[in-house]
Amino acid sequence: MHLKEVDANLLVTLDALLVDASVTRAAERLGRSASAISHALAKLRELFDDELFVRAGQRLVPTARAQELAPTVHVILAGMESLLRPNKPFDPSLTMRAFAAASSEAGELILVEPLRKRLQASAPSVQVDWTSSNMESTIDELRNARCHFVIDIMGESAEAPDVRAAKLFDDALATLARPGHPFSKRRPNGEAFAAAEHVAVHSLPGFQGLTERLAEARLDIRRTSQVSSALVGVMATLNSDALLTLPASLASLLERQFGLSRIKQPVEPVTFPVRLLWHTSYDRDECHQWLRGEFSLLAQDLLAQDLTG
Repeated sequence: MHLKEVDANLLVTLDALLVDASVTRAAERLGRSASAISHALAKLRELFDDELFVRAGQRLVPTARAQELAPTVHVILAGMESLLRPNKPFDPSLTMRAFAAASSEAGELILVEPLRKRLQASAPSVQVDWTSSNMESTIDELRNARCHFVIDIMGESAEAPDVRAAKLFDDALATLARPGHPFSKRRPNGEAFAAAEHVAVHSLPGFQGLTERLAEARLDIRRTSQVSSALVGVMATLNSDALLTLPASLASLLERQFGLSRIKQPVEPVTFPVRLLWHTSYDRDECHQWLRGEFSLLAQDLLAQDLTG
């Protein structure tokens, strides 16, 4: 098939389907009817001689061929958009785009959610949705445009030559307790700190780093309760003498929201970088580039706070 026989609008539809995984949502994004999107998908299947998407419940799951096409399709569309507005500066307030940011619960609370609020004023038609972060498949998710950003805490994500990484800020582990906890009045010694009950949040990184730092001082945490989320951890801490250890950026947020007390750890704090990852195919995408700048500005706001407590 020759290039002149290909309708560029089909690639626009394919890109929308790759982002939304839904005929209905792709139609809403493009301002077209669901039947028009279905008709375009039929043409795309004929063009590429592949199903491209198979149904799994209410979602469309891309085939291996669609995943392979995703980054190339985006580069083509980004280039076409740039070509059509060579002298017009990028204006986020007039841009309509949707992105997905993969992160842990900490990344969602400290960066993704604040970014959403920031966009309401500056770019109301630019959408950034949270998606779960599976560190084992991060690179594939970025390559196949199933996510467009990854918030990497503690260097959990693998590295690849076609994936960019920019450090947003340095974080550390912090420990919280209920208001009036005995440790809130005085810094506990190592033995007392290790003997206390500790809450570890399964969905957040870092607790293992604290246990290793204590082990270096020949201290072993004796009692640990594992919970599913930061909210469950907060509730457990508010209703007991248990200690909750989290990234300091998140601890600062929860400390203010729930009136928790910051506990001084008896060892040197565990520090780690928080990074933003993206695929090289988005390097010259103006909207993606602008959003990277917005993430950096949010990181600066966090640094302006006293994360160490």
